Amino acid sequence: MPLLSAIREIRQKQFSPIYVLYGPESFLAEDFLALARKEMIDPEFMDLNMSMYDCTETGLSEILQDAETLPFMGEHRLVIARQAYFLTGSKPSTKVESDPDALLDYLQNPPPYTTLILHTEADKLDERKKLVKTLQQKAKVIPFPLLKDGDLYGWVERQAGKYQAKIDRQQTMKLVERVGAELRLLDKEIEKMALFVGVGESITDEAIELLGARTLEQDVFALIEQVASGRLDKALRMMYDCMKTGEEPIKLLALLARQFRMLLHVKQLAPRGYSQQQVAGMIKMHPYAVKKAMEQARHFSEESLKKLLGILAEEDFRMKSGQVDKRLALELFIARAHDERTKRS
Repeated sequence: MPLLSAIREIRQKQFSPIYVLYGPESFLAEDFLALARKEMIDPEFMDLNMSMYDCTETGLSEILQDAETLPFMGEHRLVIARQAYFLTGSKPSTKVESDPDALLDYLQNPPPYTTLILHTEADKLDERKKLVKTLQQKAKVIPFPLLKDGDLYGWVERQAGKYQAKIDRQQTMKLVERVGAELRLLDKEIEKMALFVGVGESITDEAIELLGARTLEQDVFALIEQVASGRLDKALRMMYDCMKTGEEPIKLLALLARQFRMLLHVKQLAPRGYSQQQVAGMIKMHPYAVKKAMEQARHFSEESLKKLLGILAEEDFRMKSGQVDKRLALELFIARAHDERTKRS
């Protein structure tokens, strides 16, 4: 079921007895759960009529027993069951029995006064299971994939409106490039910038440059972007800025290795016909990060990327054993990476 349709129904007080939420985009899933709590339960009796469980710690039979309990001093009960691993192909280390038959029985006649929400952050449900097939027929099943491209930009623009500000597409793309595609961090940055520019005003390039927070990982990614684009002076300046904030050179080197390893992965996988989304799933990265990595990888040959990873491994050993000045090692590596980009095939 589309997320927006489910949200619309809940706001109209049309509650399904069962929802299944799955997918890695936890920020949107948490927003959905917050909406369910707000619309379904009288806040005065929240403690009496809302329960939260972890399925790796509490048996399914106990959760369903709670779901069958009549609401107290209210009209509706909400039961949220997180880590619903029994809907996926994985099996965590837990002694708790999931008892899918109990849920199958519950599905035959779920009480109208209760909404049961099953939640897992797994990428997909195991559709081979009888329980999953039954839920797809009787429950509202809502996917929460990681947002990318137009969906991600649209979400940013809607969040700006939520905080009574505006942001144009060009600035949206700049914000995502600077901050990254993690919605929780983006939300905080949008709120901060909306307060800065004022009600009804637009978030500008200047606001993004002035206020946009970067993690060290994003700084390293941006540094490689400068190298890939042939701007050695800017790449070195970014490295110096990182070190001025007290970042340990060995940590910077490790992050450089991580990013160049990702470039090598996408360089090897892209020609095999895999989509951006498939590559993201295979290397466990956000689709937006994979898209940017594909753009950067075009500036290097596969041979150059392997050579640079070998140099990083050697410099890591030399740094840790005190054989080289750490700052000098980083400077030389960035200069070498810049040279390698000119040798792309």
